[in-house]
Amino acid sequence: MIPIRVKQFPNFFLDVVNRNKILKKPLQSQRKFYLCYFCCASYFKYIYCSLHSLANHITDTPFSVLIFNDDEQPLSDRQIDVLQELIPGTEVISWPKSMGWGSSQISNIWRAYGKASEYANDEDIIARVDADVFFFNDRIFQLVKRSNADLIGDGHYVGFKYTQGGCYFFKASAINKINKMLSKESIDQVLSEIDITVEDIAAFHFAKRLKLKICMTWFMMFPDEIRNAGKLTLWLKWKFSCAHFVMKNKTIMLDFYMSECLRGKALTDFLRTIETS
Repeated sequence: MIPIRVKQFPNFFLDVVNRNKILKKPLQSQRKFYLCYFCCASYFKYIYCSLHSLANHITDTPFSVLIFNDDEQPLSDRQIDVLQELIPGTEVISWPKSMGWGSSQISNIWRAYGKASEYANDEDIIARVDADVFFFNDRIFQLVKRSNADLIGDGHYVGFKYTQGGCYFFKASAINKINKMLSKESIDQVLSEIDITVEDIAAFHFAKRLKLKICMTWFMMFPDEIRNAGKLTLWLKWKFSCAHFVMKNKTIMLDFYMSECLRGKALTDFLRTIETS
């Protein structure tokens, strides 16, 4: 049996070539990112970690954070204050549960993307970022700013069958086109065309259905890659931009972030905040 990473090498090589080509392009205009999080009170530590990584690593890209706050288990006022102190201007919006399974929750997610797009110009970017994702460089933001794709996501872990969840980027114009489609057709009917009704597969399907331009690349580490690596080497920092802790024991996310990304007072302050909020 050929190891998965050997099978993927041709795709990875082509992606590196394409990535470097895009990164060399000059910026035609400044594009703003609207980062959509879906969160509840029990995930506070993880979203704090994710936003902390944005504050530390996304420094020359304009962005706003919108947190769609689970109205069944909402973030507390204290937790919201801490997040807004970390990234001023963060908007927290009470929202129905949007964990991403089934037509009802997927519909809630796309209404949220539509709300984010109300702030944006057509060429701006609406991104989904899960609370259990943290960034350790801004390369994917630099690539998205220079790409003309309507959807950019990571497909390497699923054999490039679709753009996997955790973090993906849509042009605002693409969000509007998809929501226009969903306003004319039953979402249940559109979702009946896919085998598994989960938000990332649905998002990819919507984009394909409208023949939007999709770019699948490598930028997100997944659990076995994190476990096998043990630490963030220079190779991994070159290969990836973020880590997605899609695992039951999410405290590993905090441990990994603190050990690999924080030192001294920054580490002490981070630890104090997640322990007391």
